[in-house]
This record gives sequence, structure tokens and C-alpha cells, in this order.
Amino acid sequence: MDTAHRRMEIISILSARGHTTMRELAWELEVSRRTIMNDVIALSFDYPVYTKPGEGGGVFITENYKPYTNTLTLTEQKTLCGLYDKAEGKEKEILFRIIRKYGADKLKI
Repeated sequence: MDTAHRRMEIISILSARGHTTMRELAWELEVSRRTIMNDVIALSFDYPVYTKPGEGGGVFITENYKPYTNTLTLTEQKTLCGLYDKAEGKEKEILFRIIRKYGADKLKI
């Protein structure tokens, strides 16, 4: 994934969740935390992205920033969770990312 696509993925993730940590973004996007930090700095010039240190901190996007709705319906969430329960290895990891990205934190898996 190139830099531009990774940064758009960060915006997409933040739009769905509202906030996350640099560690989670680095894990999901398979880059270093330093790379995520550089991405967030670059994104903050064009998007309402900011960081907050300490407990409960992380990377945030303002609540009112919703360029599009990218959430799953309840049926889609349940279907993906069923597939997640049966999946193994890399497939399970990818399904987890999809559920977290589009289902946000509505689901407990």
C-alpha cells in the first residue's frame, strides 16, 4: 500500500470509529508507529485529525466530519461475525479488520 492509500485508509478508519491509537493503526496497516505519526501530522493539514496524549488518548477525527457513511447493517455485521468465528489465520485477521473498520466498536468479537 502506498502512502496516499494508507493515509486515506486512516481517514476512513477514523471516520468509522471516531478515534483509535497509533499502535492499532500501525498494526492494521502493517507499518511502524513512526510512519503512522508522520501520516497523522501530514493529514492534520487537510483533515480535522488531531492527537491526544495519555490514557484515553490516541488519534481522533472531529465528530462532525462524515464525508460518507461507511457502516454495516446489523445483518451484515452478524454475517461477518459468523464468518469470523469460522475463519482461521490471515482470513480471520482480515475479517476482524473489516468488522472493526465498518462495524466500528458496535460489535464485541
